[in-house]
Amino acid sequence: MLDDFDQQDASSPNLEQLMQIGIQSARQGNAENARVIFQQILDADKNNERGWLWMASVAESSADRIRYLRTVLTINPDNRTAQRELKKVESRTRSNNSRVLAYGSIALAVSLILIAVAVIALVVL
Repeated sequence: MLDDFDQQDASSPNLEQLMQIGIQSARQGNAENARVIFQQILDADKNNERGWLWMASVAESSADRIRYLRTVLTINPDNRTAQRELKKVESRTRSNNSRVLAYGSIALAVSLILIAVAVIALVVL
């Protein structure tokens, strides 16, 4: 019984081996598989700085990416890669939000003009 456990333990990849498999998956474009692997690493070691950084690289959304990068910076405030990437993604998010706000304002203005024209048309007729 103990021998079976030792064999299973020896055949299971360690965290570094999992990290390498996850990195390879990420580099090959298999983000879903990479996320699963990085999550296994992070489940085993919540303070794995590399795991969080790689998780950020395959995040499904900007919000997740920001959260993962902030976690890296909580673990290591001097991580330059996380600092740089966080600035990039936050800048893009602000830019996208500004664009949505601008288009929304234009759509609102057009809607108000159309309503005003309709009200004037009803009053005149």
